[in-house]
Amino acid sequence: MAGLGEKVSTPMITPWSLSSIFNGISEYRKKLNLPNPGTFEGLHKEVKATFLTNHLFDGGRADLTKVLSQHLQVTHSFSMGSTISPPMYNFGAAFIGTNSFLHGTIDTEGNLTARMNYAWNANNVTKLQAHISPSPGHSMLQLEQDYQGSDYSINCKTINPSPVENTGIFILSYFQSVTQKIALGVENVYQKPTPDIEETTRSLVAKYTGTDCIATLQWQEIGALQASYYQKISEKVDFGTELQILVASGRREAVCTVGGKFDFRAATFRGQIDTTGRISAVIEQKIAPGFSFVITGDIEHMKVSVYLIFPSIMVI
Repeated sequence: MAGLGEKVSTPMITPWSLSSIFNGISEYRKKLNLPNPGTFEGLHKEVKATFLTNHLFDGGRADLTKVLSQHLQVTHSFSMGSTISPPMYNFGAAFIGTNSFLHGTIDTEGNLTARMNYAWNANNVTKLQAHISPSPGHSMLQLEQDYQGSDYSINCKTINPSPVENTGIFILSYFQSVTQKIALGVENVYQKPTPDIEETTRSLVAKYTGTDCIATLQWQEIGALQASYYQKISEKVDFGTELQILVASGRREAVCTVGGKFDFRAATFRGQIDTTGRISAVIEQKIAPGFSFVITGDIEHMKVSVYLIFPSIMVI
């Protein structure tokens, strides 16, 4: 016991002790053998695969893809009859290398889109996306670095960064498995549209992965809540549902969407319905290897509008 007037020395944390703590945590995590939780961006990937977001189109469309070599292919896309856009021709080219992926498209309106992925190793990938448009304010540049650890993932992203004007959007996310089935994550978004305006928002997420089901929950500081549930019924039947709630600035809105995907021997059917009264469906008939015939339909009961979409032909 220290006497009166004597100073009590506190133990110092040395680099050696910090290294021991870090090594102990690493060894404990290895014993848990936790899985990689996937990317933060792909949190609702399985549910979105059952929806029609990337499958609906307006008018008639034809896509023809030609494989020129093992690494190079080109695509010709034609569209017409749309009620919201003029007839369009789109030319695309893709290069698929061992560690890299390059893809670019250009249309008759002069819109140029490019995408590049380069894998430094199995866990570290650099991504670049660019869109150049003749319309002012529609051009975009996005840089991204994605790292996949054994039981976690880290993603850094910036959109339209401008060191000269001191503007841009910067996103940092971290996703960590805490058990064999549960993963938790956080994402911070820093936006600076002008030198005088800046805003920071945060999102918290949780993901549960079962044997044949996945449940996710995402909360944003702006007052938005998004929950999704994916269920694999069989090898050929998938179902997904999503609930979006917005409570901000006096607004009280909620939309629930249910979608299903059915794979048959020579066809795929997708159906979707939501609480706004919108019903959508897509059926893709595989007529021959590399040749598909697609028909989509969309009806909005609340707006009393019906869209019978023309067929699309895809040839590879």
